[in-house]
Amino acid sequence: MSGEKGEKVKVWDAVPGFDLDPEIDLREMHSWFHVAYSIPPWTPLFGWHWMNYCARGVQYAAATLNLPACKGWPLRYMNGGLYAAFYIVRDKKEIAEREVKFREALRPWIEDFDGLWSGYKRELLETCNKLKAVDLEKATDLELSDHHHDLKLACKRMWEIHFVPLYAANYAWLLLDQMTRERFGIRDQDPVFQDMVRGFANKVYEMDKDMWQFGKLATDMGLENLFKENDAPSILAKLQQTEKGKEWFKKFMSYLETDEVGGWRMRRFSDFNEPYWLEDPATPIGLVKDYVARGVGYDLESTRARLAARREAAIAEFMKRIPPDEKDLWEGLIRLAGKASSYSEEHNLYCELMTHSFMRRGYLAMGRRLTAKGTIDRPEDIFMLNPEEIDRVILVPEYHDMRWITRRRKAAWQEWCTRPNPPMLTERANPMEAVGMDLLPSGDAMAIKIVLGELPEAKPEVKADLWGLCGCAGQAEGTARVCFVYEDLKKIKPGEILVCPSTNAAWTPVFGIVSGVITDAGGTLCHAAIIGREYGVPTIVNTREGTTKIKSGQRIRLNANEGAVFILDQ
Repeated sequence: MSGEKGEKVKVWDAVPGFDLDPEIDLREMHSWFHVAYSIPPWTPLFGWHWMNYCARGVQYAAATLNLPACKGWPLRYMNGGLYAAFYIVRDKKEIAEREVKFREALRPWIEDFDGLWSGYKRELLETCNKLKAVDLEKATDLELSDHHHDLKLACKRMWEIHFVPLYAANYAWLLLDQMTRERFGIRDQDPVFQDMVRGFANKVYEMDKDMWQFGKLATDMGLENLFKENDAPSILAKLQQTEKGKEWFKKFMSYLETDEVGGWRMRRFSDFNEPYWLEDPATPIGLVKDYVARGVGYDLESTRARLAARREAAIAEFMKRIPPDEKDLWEGLIRLAGKASSYSEEHNLYCELMTHSFMRRGYLAMGRRLTAKGTIDRPEDIFMLNPEEIDRVILVPEYHDMRWITRRRKAAWQEWCTRPNPPMLTERANPMEAVGMDLLPSGDAMAIKIVLGELPEAKPEVKADLWGLCGCAGQAEGTARVCFVYEDLKKIKPGEILVCPSTNAAWTPVFGIVSGVITDAGGTLCHAAIIGREYGVPTIVNTREGTTKIKSGQRIRLNANEGAVFILDQ
């Protein structure tokens, strides 16, 4: 298309306003960083929600807390991939003014993080219960349209809730890391630091224990061999063939339906195209099977108690170094930084995993309606539309044929899944310059410590094949298992080393099986690093090339203390 005087007019497609255009976007922000959450590539419908509401959530938190040097992130969508840049505050006077307001905004979180987060959890549960109350199969087209708008509002509010506590805890971690480096030469990758911020219980660990208890119940009811000898879908079918099996399954489904989260938990936290637990009980039954097959007691509670005791001892020992007039400041920061560990799991569960399950439920109902009226080919094709297109057709779907869009986008999306997105788009001379000029000056705790991570420091004399950051100290040697999606986790054998782009709360139970973890992305506060510390599993994050250089079946060794990975089978 052409505008006035022949000027080319840019036309956005899947995610209007957020589709990445290098010509324009690089001129504005100079560097765009690919985020591993979008591996494999996102469907357009999910990409629309993430670009719109996750971007708003980050900017909402930046404004609410007055983050000193960053006003949030702009986000872009390219070939199903998520790219982020940073609104960096570079004026020193403005930074100083924002720092004063930031310290005041942080105080309530230091004083009562748990109380504030509990209020947010109640709000999320209330919102999802209202969504659940809608009978989607009996709903009129008008009621489905209204439900669509309720889903968007739920998503918007979820991301606002998501980021405020996250930034509060993570900035405390970042500040503590800076202070311990300057005063004592201690980094957050060092065991003495990590011991002070682990050993915390949370709802995800509680649900892991519930799965273990159902495994114990299966064994006590004489169903052990049924679980050991069959895959999860077969277990689901065979349970209906005996009275004991039916009894066990009835209790299991009651748990999924009545626990406050229970079955409303997505298998993949970052897209709508995989089922939630209630929709596909074979997913949590697979976790139960793992506990039965291992035949071991639940040891996470003893691990948690041991780490908690070590944490308190480490804090007490560290505080001996602090002058009396600074003790309140230091201990407040340590305690708030420690919340980053428990909040990492719980916010994934109550925000993305739970809220997205209700969004998948709602959109599949709309997809079934559109399919019945001939608007699209199959219910899942709705994931190839964006909300504006759904709004355009949902009230009178029989008058619309959207297959010309869904078929084209589906073919494009399937092609995106066959090739990786570039890790960075930049006008800078090299990646180091891009990070140094367009990321680190933001001082953004989430970018630096969770999503993108600091660049590893290679030590040539060590002669490692890969370098990353220490997520959890320790060493491990074993067979590599490369996993990209949740389904790949079924192939993992006890003692193997997990190699993956990143992890999330849906992957947590696998940390009880593996001997080590290596990720492509993330910092010392990413999910893999936190759960590695909570399970005591040596973990290296942000290798950038782990999944491309390491192959399943290779023998590898990792020294997490050094951030070094050695490929023994070349």
